[in-house]
Amino acid sequence: MEFNYSALETVVVGESVQNALPRLVEKLGAKRPFLVASSSLSRATNEFSELQSALDGNCVGLFDQIGSHTPREDVLKVLAAVRNTDADLLISLGGGSIIDASKAVQLAIDQEVETESQLLEYAQHSDGTRGAKWGNFSLFSEASKIRQIAVPTTLSGAEYSNNAGVLNTKSSTKEGYRGLDLCPQCIIYDPELSTYTPEWLWLSTAIRSLDHAVEGYCSKDSTPYLDAHFLQAMTLFADSLPVVKMNPQNREARSQNFQAVWLACCGLGTVPHGASHGIGYILGSYCGVPHGYTSCVMLPAVLEWNSSEFSGRQKNIAAALESAKSPASIAIRELISSLELPTALRDVGVKKEQLDEIAERAIKHPVVRRNPKELSKASQVREILELAW
Repeated sequence: MEFNYSALETVVVGESVQNALPRLVEKLGAKRPFLVASSSLSRATNEFSELQSALDGNCVGLFDQIGSHTPREDVLKVLAAVRNTDADLLISLGGGSIIDASKAVQLAIDQEVETESQLLEYAQHSDGTRGAKWGNFSLFSEASKIRQIAVPTTLSGAEYSNNAGVLNTKSSTKEGYRGLDLCPQCIIYDPELSTYTPEWLWLSTAIRSLDHAVEGYCSKDSTPYLDAHFLQAMTLFADSLPVVKMNPQNREARSQNFQAVWLACCGLGTVPHGASHGIGYILGSYCGVPHGYTSCVMLPAVLEWNSSEFSGRQKNIAAALESAKSPASIAIRELISSLELPTALRDVGVKKEQLDEIAERAIKHPVVRRNPKELSKASQVREILELAW
């Protein structure tokens, strides 16, 4: 066993971003921080006026026009804005699309990328093909020229990954970018700021991170060290999510949600995920389904399809969810239903006539191919989609 920690250095839980961020910016020695934020959060906080004041006027820019799934065009726009200000630190405030955009900007600045075609040289495409320079980061020993502090307002867990997903809007496919230190240098979990997040988004992205824990635990490459994190994440989610559903202003429960993400994402980049994640990528890029919702509809179906070969692990999943008498697929579906989230593809706008194309795209995806129960044919993916329909 060999476990490699990411370049993440600090996680702050339960402290306001106005207090924590200036301290971390000073600690990192940054003089010209640049904010990359969700448009809705920017409007709700008057363009982060209090936060910018707390930074003593050192903030050199704000970009708040990143679209869902991180369109490549938006990445290039924020890259230009960051370059124009000569920023020395990125601060992402929002969900996974915002955090991933900042990662892609970090890569572009580090590799002196100037054009769209140069950026594509570093892309791994959803069909498994790789750009000319993809993977070169394994050769680099020096730290990136610019890093990121993430202030997540969803529970997707993007802040723990060295990978960034970027949308090709022309082909409706995802491109992947990665590097040794693309993950944020610091993370601030502010439960107060998270109350601006719409309930559906908060709860569905929690299921996304539950998906990280479940498929990580089911991976053949998991270890006892990771298993303990994954199972505890499941239990913490099962305990704290219903509390937030009942009382969205419960800061303690929101902090527990954040800590469940911390546990669930310890294996990102270390163990492969399976068909729930892989099919979810296709549903996101091809059908426009939010990633939280893709896990809501696919995770129970994939668990059901996998159950014939992984009954022992699935019993442990059900027990961690405090539903030991039910199959794991039912325990997950019941939790999702109790949060009033969708549990079927038809509930998230996927049309029946799209299933064949989804299956054909999914079976080519390398993450689908790493499912713990072998998937080798589009017809098998179609079986899973029927379970999810």
